[in-house]
Amino acid sequence: MFKRNVSDQEFFVQLLLDLLSQSTLLFFSGGYTNPLVSTCLITVCIGAALLPVKYSWWATFSAVLLYTLLMKWYVPATSGSELYVPEHQLMIDIHLLGMWLAFVVSACLINYFVERMASALRKQQRDTAISRELQLRDESILAIALQAAGAAHELGTPLTTMAIVLQDLQDEYQNKALAERLKFLRDQVDECKKRLQQLVTQNQSKGIESIDSQDFLSEVIQQWQLFRPESGLHYNASQWPAAIAIPCDLTLYQTMTSLLANAEDASPGQVSLNVMHNSQNLTIQILDQGTGFTETNSPLPLKSSASTNKKNREALSRRPGSLKEDGLGIGLLLSQASIERLGGQIQITSLTCRGSLVEVQLPIISKSAREIIK
Repeated sequence: MFKRNVSDQEFFVQLLLDLLSQSTLLFFSGGYTNPLVSTCLITVCIGAALLPVKYSWWATFSAVLLYTLLMKWYVPATSGSELYVPEHQLMIDIHLLGMWLAFVVSACLINYFVERMASALRKQQRDTAISRELQLRDESILAIALQAAGAAHELGTPLTTMAIVLQDLQDEYQNKALAERLKFLRDQVDECKKRLQQLVTQNQSKGIESIDSQDFLSEVIQQWQLFRPESGLHYNASQWPAAIAIPCDLTLYQTMTSLLANAEDASPGQVSLNVMHNSQNLTIQILDQGTGFTETNSPLPLKSSASTNKKNREALSRRPGSLKEDGLGIGLLLSQASIERLGGQIQITSLTCRGSLVEVQLPIISKSAREIIK
């Protein structure tokens, strides 16, 4: 259904038309003697609540003017009854009945419109609170990013020195066992340098891009195996969905690596990665066999049957914490920010006596949107 915003001028004109139509009905039914004349106050209340001061006062003035005109010009109301009833008693009964009816109609309508306006005000206050929390989170992430950029600049020189020393050691010592360890250390140093280079070139990249889900998952597995070669990640690549595009940027790879690292630390060698999809979302599940989370130590709200996304947003203002002794407590915070930036969400489910399940939901890009992104 097509919807558009109504300007203050249009709404003011509509209220004037309502007042004119009400006054016309009252003109043919007793004018100001009709007890239903007080229903015009409903229109005045709506104008005072929703219109700017200038238009609300004009609406009030128009209502008062029409009421005043009805005091002089109107068609008297008659009962049309053939029964003999004293005329003054009949008019009193009609007036009292009309007062009751006017009260009922006014109370119902005023309650309806005031409740709608109060609900809109409460929703606006909630949205404002959430926006404030999101702004605080973004400021924290920006501070972390600035510190990371400074650290990346400072770490470049020692990493280069380490790479040169390791190369000299490889050339000097030919022991097979030692050579393998030195090669492993050299690969780790090269990976650190690669990550630092990515931090430098990230701002020069295209930002969010469309990527095939199988290519993305393969790259994640490749990076993970280089990052944790000793881990035993369980997955079945043959069940990964084909020809499905998802939004991706550099931070998404880092997010997946961080989540896998948390699961590996919780249960070494017992981490599973499963992939599911529907018509709208691709869901990546990371299951570990650790102790799981509780309501008190979970960095994010645990998944529940209702209001999961709302609880996630309300948790954004929490101070980040970590279950690790040497953890900084910002991994899941950054992961959530990165995934929400791509239009997805992250959910945590604590499985009784079976560890925890982390679900990353990413939107599937349609073919038409894929062409636009490219």
